[in-house]
Amino acid sequence: MFSTLRAKVAAGFTVLVIINIIVSVWSIYNFDQLTQAITRMIKQNYQNVIATQNMLMDLERDNSAQLVMLNGYVDLGYKQFQDNHNDFFVWYQQAVNSNVSRRGMQILDNIKNNYAQFVAATDSLRIVLMTDGHAHAQDFHYRNVLPLSNQIKDGCFQLLDMNHNAMVATDTKASDISNQATVAVLGAALLAIVLSIVASWQFSQYILEPAEKLTDTVRKLGRGYLDVRATVNSNDEIGELAREFNRMAERLKKYEEINIEKLIYEKRKSEAIVGTISDPIVVADRDGKIVLMNQLAENIFDVSEEASIGQMFQDVIKNAELNKYVARYLNGESAVNIPPYFELRFNGEDRYFRIKLNSSKDGSGKVSGVILILQDVTQFKELDKMKSEFMARVSHEFRTPLTSINMTLDILKDAHIGHVNKRQHELLVAAKQDAERLTKLVRELLELSRLESGKIQLKEDKIDTKSLIEFSVQPVLLQFTDKNVKLEINTDDTIPEFVADFQQLSWVISNLVTNALRFTDPGGRVTVDATTDGEDLIVAVSDTGCGIEPAEMEKIFDKFVQVQDSANPSPGSVGLGLSISKEIVELYGGRIWVDSRIGSGSVFTFSIPIRKRISHEQAISA
Repeated sequence: MFSTLRAKVAAGFTVLVIINIIVSVWSIYNFDQLTQAITRMIKQNYQNVIATQNMLMDLERDNSAQLVMLNGYVDLGYKQFQDNHNDFFVWYQQAVNSNVSRRGMQILDNIKNNYAQFVAATDSLRIVLMTDGHAHAQDFHYRNVLPLSNQIKDGCFQLLDMNHNAMVATDTKASDISNQATVAVLGAALLAIVLSIVASWQFSQYILEPAEKLTDTVRKLGRGYLDVRATVNSNDEIGELAREFNRMAERLKKYEEINIEKLIYEKRKSEAIVGTISDPIVVADRDGKIVLMNQLAENIFDVSEEASIGQMFQDVIKNAELNKYVARYLNGESAVNIPPYFELRFNGEDRYFRIKLNSSKDGSGKVSGVILILQDVTQFKELDKMKSEFMARVSHEFRTPLTSINMTLDILKDAHIGHVNKRQHELLVAAKQDAERLTKLVRELLELSRLESGKIQLKEDKIDTKSLIEFSVQPVLLQFTDKNVKLEINTDDTIPEFVADFQQLSWVISNLVTNALRFTDPGGRVTVDATTDGEDLIVAVSDTGCGIEPAEMEKIFDKFVQVQDSANPSPGSVGLGLSISKEIVELYGGRIWVDSRIGSGSVFTFSIPIRKRISHEQAISA
C-alpha cells in the first residue's frame, strides 16, 4: 500500500492526529454547551437580584425623605422623595425586563401597585403636615404609609428568595451538565487512547518487524557467518537497505577470502622488519599484553618470544621502572618524565639505554598499544664520562695558575709594587674580570664533575623552607633594586622542616633567581613560590621576561647551553648553572623543568621528595 518507510510513518502519525482532533472537537463542543447554559441562567437571575436590591435601596431613601418631612423640613424631604421614587420605577422596569417567571411577575405587579399607593400616601402626608400639624402627620404616617412600605419590602424579599432558589437550582443543573460533559470527554479520551495504542502497535509492527529481521541478520554477519542473507519483502527503505546489505555481505565474503593471505603476509613482513632492527623492541596491546618482541629484546630480558606472547608486560619484563613507564603510556600519559639514560645488566656488564616509548591510538583517540624501544647508548655514555673526567682534570690544573694570576692582577691593580696610570688600571680591571670568569668556569666545572661522578658528600642540615629561600636571594637583593625589578616570595606555612644539604639547595634557588633577574626587563617582576603536595617540596621561580624559544627549552638543561638575551647580547655565563642545578635536584630523586611562552615569561620549577626527609624531632612531635 505504501511504497516508502516515510509514507508508512506519516500514515501512522496521521491516524493519531485525526483521533486527537476528534477528541478535541468533542471536548470543546461539550464544554461550550456547558458554558452557554450556565451563562444564560445566571445572567437572568443576577440582573433580577441587582434590580430588586436597588428597589430596596430606593425604598429606604423614600422612608428617609419622609422622616425629613416629619422633622419639619417638608419641602426638602418631599423633593428628595420625588427624586428617589423615579429611580425606583427605573429599577422596577429592569426587573420586569429580566425574563422572570410567572410568579415573579405576580410579585412585581403587587410591588408596583403597593408602590403607587405608597406614593399617593406620601403626597397625602405632605398635605397633612401643611394643614393639620406634626402630631396628625405622625399618626397618618404610622397608620397609612408604613404598612405600604413594609408590603413593598416583603414583595422585594420574596423576589430575592425566588431568585436565590433559582440560582441554587441553576448551580445543581450546571453540576449535572458538567458531570455529563466530563463523563463524555473521559469516555472519548479513553477511546482515543485505546485506538492510538492499537494503531501505534499495528504500525510499529508493520515498520519494525522487517528492521528486526534485518538486525538479526546483521548480528549473525558480525559474528562471522558470512553466508547469511537478508530477506527482501518490500520496496521501501528497509527493503532497499536489505538489498544493499546482501550486496555488502557478498563483497565482504570475497574480500575476506582474498585478505586472509594478505594479513598473513603483512604479519610476517612486520615480524621480519622488527627482527632486523638493531635495538631491542617490545610491543604490547591496550591491555598490557605482549604481542611482539625481537631477538635483541629476548636476549636482554632473558625471555623467549613464544613464551611471552599473550603474557602481561610486567610478568615478562622484571623491571619495576620500565613497567611504570609502560603503564603510564597505556593510561594515556604521553608526557612521562623518562630519564635520559637507563642502566641494565647484560652479558655480565652494565649497559646504558635511552628509552623511547610510542603509543598507538585507534580512530577514537584511545590508546590501542605501546611500543618500547631501547637504544644502546653505552658508547656515548662512556664518551661523556671520558669528557667529564678530562674537563675535571683540566679544571683542576687551571686552579693553581688562575689563583696566581688573580693574585698578581690584584697586586698590580692596587699599585702595591709601583704606580699604575688610568689606562693601565682599566686594562688590569678588564683582565681581572676575565680571570674571575675563568675562575667561576673552573669552579662550576669541578662542581659538575663531582656531581656526575657521585663523589660529592651531601650534608644533612635541618632546613626551614622560608629561611632557605630568604638566604638564597639575599646576595642578589641589591641587583634587583639597581635594575628596578620587583621580587616576591610566597612560602606555604604548612611545609614541614626536612633534612638536606642547605648549601646545595640554596645554590639551586639562587641560580634560578639570578637567571630570572637577568632576563627580566626593568619594571618587571620575579616571583618565588614554595608549596608542598604532601610528598614533595615544589619551588617555582617565575619571571615576566621575554620567554624561551621551544627549540631551546628542549636542551636548556644541557651543559654549555646558553639562552641568548636580545637586550643583553653579552654572555652572562658559560651555560653550566642549570646543568648543575639539574644534577643536584636529581641527587635527591627530584626533577626540574621549565614552562615558557615567548613574550609571557618563564617558570622554572623543581621538586624534591621531603616526606622521608622530615626532621627527626618534628616526626616525633607529630
